[in-house]
Amino acid sequence: METRSEMARLWLYGNHEISSKVKYYLILRYGTAEQAMEQSVPELEKELAKQFEPAEYQTLLLRKNTNYLDEVYGRLKERNIRILYPGHPLYPEKLTNIYDKPEILFARGKIRESINYYNQSVAIVGARNADTYCKETTRIFARELAKAGIQIVSGLARGIDGQAHRGCLEAGGYTIAVLGCGINVTYPRENIELFAQIEERGLILSEYCLDVPPLAFQFPLRNRIISGLSDGVLVSCAKKKSGSLITADLALDQGKQVYALPGRVLDAFSEGTNHLIQLGAMCVTRPKDILLDLWGEERLNMDDVSGTASGSAEKQCEMRDNLTASERTVYDLLGLDPVHVDDVIAQARLGVSTTISVLYELERRNVIKQPLRGYYIWSL
Repeated sequence: METRSEMARLWLYGNHEISSKVKYYLILRYGTAEQAMEQSVPELEKELAKQFEPAEYQTLLLRKNTNYLDEVYGRLKERNIRILYPGHPLYPEKLTNIYDKPEILFARGKIRESINYYNQSVAIVGARNADTYCKETTRIFARELAKAGIQIVSGLARGIDGQAHRGCLEAGGYTIAVLGCGINVTYPRENIELFAQIEERGLILSEYCLDVPPLAFQFPLRNRIISGLSDGVLVSCAKKKSGSLITADLALDQGKQVYALPGRVLDAFSEGTNHLIQLGAMCVTRPKDILLDLWGEERLNMDDVSGTASGSAEKQCEMRDNLTASERTVYDLLGLDPVHVDDVIAQARLGVSTTISVLYELERRNVIKQPLRGYYIWSL
């Protein structure tokens, strides 16, 4: 029975070349994806032709009448990718009541019952090209929330998303990454190692089947899933017109709390978060602020939670401010993940000798270090 349901949903909802209008029409006409799939191709074509042009539904009919579904289903099974849908025991309950809930989810990694019964989940979102201070602060918040047992949800994008996942994993926590592309597509490629770590220790979800490329319009759509899986959304930094603010709006529509980190008034990446605070988002300066809001003071064990995220992040920001222009260029190319010297030279565009001299000087002052010969990271 489960295989039948999976195949039917894979046929109808896993086909993103077909518009939602066609899918909704078939559900209204036949009741369920399973019942629609039981109809013959001539019957379906006759019914759909009443409302749509052939180009709008032809791939749906072609995929029903070939071995395509068997091939895709086999590839999913080979990769241990599960198909979840409303009514499935592992489908996230938090998504069942959101507007436009995903009718199909592809899942890889560790699916556990805690996806439905976990104490609390917090989504963390923000700018892809955030500065050092914001990325480090995000990582600290994610790490401390995970230490307290909070599940961290984000989108596996570069910048803030990646730091949220990394901070959670550093604390041994459980993190969920929601993709805006196919479940087997690693985007951006720079997160390939992080993708593997989350698959091993957390969960990766997507409503897009195998090989679906990362198209721009798909990322705002996945934001409803990110906010839907959470009990609150933390926006760590964002410009005033940012996709992160879409997630915040969706969270409010879903009745979730929105948290925002305050930022410098002249910083473009603080405009969005400061604006959210003006509109009523909860201003947070410590991970404890979020835990107090979620749990209340009685439940919160103050001694087990870091009081502030300012220490390490502010130290990093202060250190950066004391660097020369060339040193800052090199420093900003690094982070907590090792970067090879050849990549630093190529991206810094300062010339080989200048870049090598800067790396030597920064390492001498213990600003950066080499965990492996030829690879550089920040010294924290």
